[in-house]
Amino acid sequence: MILKSITLSTGLVLSAMTQLNAGNKTQQKRPNIVVFTVDDMDITSVNCYGNPMPGLTPNMDRLASQSIIFRNAHVSSAISMPCRQSMMTGLYPHRNGSMGFIEVAKDACPSLSGILMQQGYYAASIGKGRDYKAFPWSEFQDDGWKWPGDGWYSRNPDFFYQKAKTAIQNAKAKGQPIYLGVNTSDPHRPFPGSEQEKEFVEKLRKTNANAVDYPVMEPFCSPDKAYLLPYLPDLPDIRKETAQYYTAVHRADVTLGKILHLLEEEGIADNTLFVFFSDHDAAMPTAKQNCYAHSSVTPLMVCWKGKIKQGTVDATHFVSTVDLMPTILEALDIPALEKQDGRSMLSLLMGGKQKSRNAVYTSYNYISPGVQVFPMRAVHTREWSYVYNPWSNGIKKRLQENGKPTENQSGLTFAAIQKAALTDTVMKRRLDYILLRRREELFDLRNDPYSFHNLAENPKYKVQLKQMRDLLMKDMVRTEDPLLKSLINNESYPDEWNKK
Repeated sequence: MILKSITLSTGLVLSAMTQLNAGNKTQQKRPNIVVFTVDDMDITSVNCYGNPMPGLTPNMDRLASQSIIFRNAHVSSAISMPCRQSMMTGLYPHRNGSMGFIEVAKDACPSLSGILMQQGYYAASIGKGRDYKAFPWSEFQDDGWKWPGDGWYSRNPDFFYQKAKTAIQNAKAKGQPIYLGVNTSDPHRPFPGSEQEKEFVEKLRKTNANAVDYPVMEPFCSPDKAYLLPYLPDLPDIRKETAQYYTAVHRADVTLGKILHLLEEEGIADNTLFVFFSDHDAAMPTAKQNCYAHSSVTPLMVCWKGKIKQGTVDATHFVSTVDLMPTILEALDIPALEKQDGRSMLSLLMGGKQKSRNAVYTSYNYISPGVQVFPMRAVHTREWSYVYNPWSNGIKKRLQENGKPTENQSGLTFAAIQKAALTDTVMKRRLDYILLRRREELFDLRNDPYSFHNLAENPKYKVQLKQMRDLLMKDMVRTEDPLLKSLINNESYPDEWNKK
């Protein structure tokens, strides 16, 4: 009897060990996940998305040749923290609590890093620390702007290489696949060679005197050779600032190249699901911190060797970065969450089709309560764009509370528009519209892809206006949007949003 018990126990142990080993093998086969983001980059800044300047983004182009790239991908909000926290939760900002530069409350909702850690992944985040610190991580590196004795890491390609290498090796030492978030601050302001950059460095040197040298980049192009962002006028100072911006774009590309090389160096490139996108458009007027179609469109690329056909383009389906979390979960055979605003697009990655992929929704609320409160909602289709601005009343201007330009309107570009508006009536009308907007905006994207001509007040488009408004309202109902009442009753946004 005793011998039989021992034999049975040994058999159970051997069986358990067999299952454990099988589980370990299965886990080892699970792909590594890398999500690489750039900060404030216009989609037309990438060569494979149409930029004609040779050699600007060779690494992005190389990644694109190995990926599926999307032509109609949008972020959920054209401002960094809400956009990134939406990606991490699969929820719109008004559903996860990230209404501005506000952390998602601890345990308010599941996060991508938290779920993957529960599934045996080693989760590491590098850069843009403020935007990701609300979530659990195995290893977390801040953006480095305030690190005594170090510094500037959010702009330093070598830093990302070194920290990513350490994270990958730490994951290997633990026998875990890695989920790695790499988040460069390029091409966010301040741009290389700009007065803003000089002021930025001088200010931080006062509190960070021992920091290593700031990563200097040689200008990528001269102002006369700079390809203008399509929604900006051709003025000398705008050309000058655009050339500075492209230098930052090129540095972001260098950082991407470092990470792609590292994956090959570490022998994991062939077993990595790699996602690349920009958190929104450039820090320019009508781009970042707006809800126009060009404000939120992003160069989304997804590479998964042996799974996704390389060099493919999806110009049909509308997708959002809020879809990335459910997509990654499905790719790993992890059960879908009950509460998600995004939907998996895994079948699209595999070359399939999905119904009801003909529109995308975007939003903006405020920087923080009482600060730059310009709430907007938008829905975009292939042909039409509808933007709802409950803050617009014909008096309030889209400026900071002290009357100074917002960050996306700082620097040379907006100042050049203001100066030109003093003598040019067309520029004056454009400036007034940027600052005042209208409560409702409707744009025909076939003829007006950069949203210059608002058709909402034209009786000819009354039916189309209602159709787009109803389309937005349907999504607002589904997601319990706090601005739904404002839209239905033609009211302003909630009063409490103005209270600091």
